[in-house]
Amino acid sequence: MRVVGGSKRGTQLIGFEREEVRPTLDRVKESMFNIIQFESMDRVLDLFSGTGQLGIECLSRGASHAVFCDNAKESLDIVKKNVKKTGFEDKARILLCDYKRFLKYEADGEYDVIFVDPPYNVGLSDRALKQIGQLPVLAKDGVVVLECAREETKAEAEGNLVLRRRYDYGTVSVLIYVRKDRDD
Repeated sequence: MRVVGGSKRGTQLIGFEREEVRPTLDRVKESMFNIIQFESMDRVLDLFSGTGQLGIECLSRGASHAVFCDNAKESLDIVKKNVKKTGFEDKARILLCDYKRFLKYEADGEYDVIFVDPPYNVGLSDRALKQIGQLPVLAKDGVVVLECAREETKAEAEGNLVLRRRYDYGTVSVLIYVRKDRDD
């Protein structure tokens, strides 16, 4: 697992030793960032952050601020190490917090990019997407990038969000949601 673009390109990140933790594959991550390359990435939320690789990728590509949120202390310990390894401590906010609590009480404004990459096939991405669609956390021209198992069915619309496109990569899908009132 490495940073695939930007100022820290090629930097190896620390991962998990447990098999049940599934980091985004480099080829999927590279495709994901090709999809959103023309979107603003100034303020980023890495929900269900795991190792922090998605938020770190944005920081490497010029984001000014990234929030890393996860409810597992072990994950956040790895996020802290990866943020330190890449030198982005001054641009990162790392929170041990459940996604529901974060979105409702801890979000500090709107985000240009929100990554939703929870464990697959347990309904967490559906519940998170629903909450994001109901709360003022996504910037008007922002995007939600949701990663899930390919066999998972996802909503075409949720609250103020609408599905722009679904991309399939082997057993993984990446879905891009935007606000309904977006100007494009």
